[in-house]
Amino acid sequence: MTKMATEKLTKSYLHVPRKHLFIGVSVGQQLYKMADKYADKEMYVFYVDKERITFKQMKEQSQQFASSLIAKGYKKGDTIAIWGASHSEWLVTLFATMQVGIMLLPLRLQFPEPTVIALLKKHKCKGLILTRSPSNILKRVYQIFPELKDTSDNGFHCECFPDIEFFIISGTVSEQISRRKCVYSYDEFMTLGSETDFDNVNKICMSLDMDEPCCVAFTSGSTGMPKATVMSSHALLNGVANIGFGREDKSLLYDLKSARFGDAFSFVAFSFGMYAPLALGLTSVVFPKFNAETMAKAIQDERVTMAVFHIHHVHDLLNVPNLRDYDFSSLDILNIGGSVIPFEMRQNVKKICKNVVLTFGMTETFETLISHPFDPVEKQNAAAMYPIGGLEAKNVDDCGCIVPVNTNGELHIRTFSAFQYYVGDEEKTREMKDNNGWIHTGDLGVMDEDGYIQICGRKKDLIIKQGTNLAPVELEKRLYQHPRVQVAVVIGLPDARAGEEICACLRVDKENAPTEEEIRQFCEGKVHEMLVPKYMLFVDDVPITPTGKFSRQKLTEMAIEKFQIG
Repeated sequence: MTKMATEKLTKSYLHVPRKHLFIGVSVGQQLYKMADKYADKEMYVFYVDKERITFKQMKEQSQQFASSLIAKGYKKGDTIAIWGASHSEWLVTLFATMQVGIMLLPLRLQFPEPTVIALLKKHKCKGLILTRSPSNILKRVYQIFPELKDTSDNGFHCECFPDIEFFIISGTVSEQISRRKCVYSYDEFMTLGSETDFDNVNKICMSLDMDEPCCVAFTSGSTGMPKATVMSSHALLNGVANIGFGREDKSLLYDLKSARFGDAFSFVAFSFGMYAPLALGLTSVVFPKFNAETMAKAIQDERVTMAVFHIHHVHDLLNVPNLRDYDFSSLDILNIGGSVIPFEMRQNVKKICKNVVLTFGMTETFETLISHPFDPVEKQNAAAMYPIGGLEAKNVDDCGCIVPVNTNGELHIRTFSAFQYYVGDEEKTREMKDNNGWIHTGDLGVMDEDGYIQICGRKKDLIIKQGTNLAPVELEKRLYQHPRVQVAVVIGLPDARAGEEICACLRVDKENAPTEEEIRQFCEGKVHEMLVPKYMLFVDDVPITPTGKFSRQKLTEMAIEKFQIG
């Protein structure tokens, strides 16, 4: 049933028509189009770096970088990696690779070194680009590539990484590394392309198809190792545009062409911040890392009209000292996602922004559900959301059959903004996206007779912390490696700021029990940094379910009582 129908739903299936036309070009072609249309308008504001770049400047700089890649012999289908925070060089590199069909592998700063090594090898990366921050980035690179300490003027060769040929280092970091044939400063690399290379960039860009793979995005590692999700230009641009259009049955609350964007860290929020200027012609305000006071000042100084946050960002923003002294009058919409939002928090947010929008999405689909300030009060109070235009949503039982309305089921989404595949993992791709194009989200929800959906939990035992899906098994495997840990079960406990916090439930050697600090040190650098446990529950016996499995539910109840979590 579509939104145009007037009768109430009886089954948990809904299709919402899309009113806006699709963007039918590649990302690079869209950049050229928007640079012509908005030439001197600011495309990005790098607030902390005090840098501003227009649409025209981004086109010119990214074309120049792409011409240098061509000059060095890199071609469509190759992969290079980038590691570091979001500065202007990150975005220039991104749009350069997209113009010539090179895949950019965006390594997260939170990835421990073993994960970085595995990903560089799996994707056969031919180069690694480092942004100007964080300050320890070079130290981490030396741990992976000790050969770079060699001062001889030779090319790079490492048996462990046979595909890597070059490194590009940005900012002052480039002054700290030995110069050799395989290492370039960012500014130096920008000058390598010739006029012929520049012309070739334009030819390659105009030949790319909107349905070709254009970027890689990592899931949050719900199965331990993050999965590399491949998106097409069509999915990327239209998925981002859909976030801006929001609910198409309601009028827009702000002028997208003058909107400025706050901070973003998950793929969905990051993509909106990075690609919204391309899809919608707005200006994005970009930050290398989250700091609530800096964010508050930027909203005030840059007259930000829309901000996309996770729940922990909102928690920190609401606790900024002297918050009332900041001018948030420009802020028209605060988009919150990444976890279930407590009602009290939503009410507090309205003190700084009148329009609070709740969203649900995932790396594989972008945002799919969204609330609206004009929704009925009972829907808002229940944190119910509605599918975005152009999507189909259904709730199914364990057999895959659509359930009646007001019945719990797994949420499946069919959308034009779906990912294409996971790199090197056909089995996981088939598990996530079936032959009919439905994305199996793994989230449980209830659809009511009006088509509104409440997210009730996760089908699997994932922990969502700060909007990131974390797999308990990754930490459990590490804990079992400790010689004095006998049993380890990892659970998530409710947390007002992070959504959930990590709790390690442990049965240990009573004669020589490890301390909490020992356990944390044992985990740091070996698992995703967000998995290092905040809480530790030491037990004599781990409760068992009737089927012989560890009872996570009972452990959660015990932990909540012990740590007095309300």
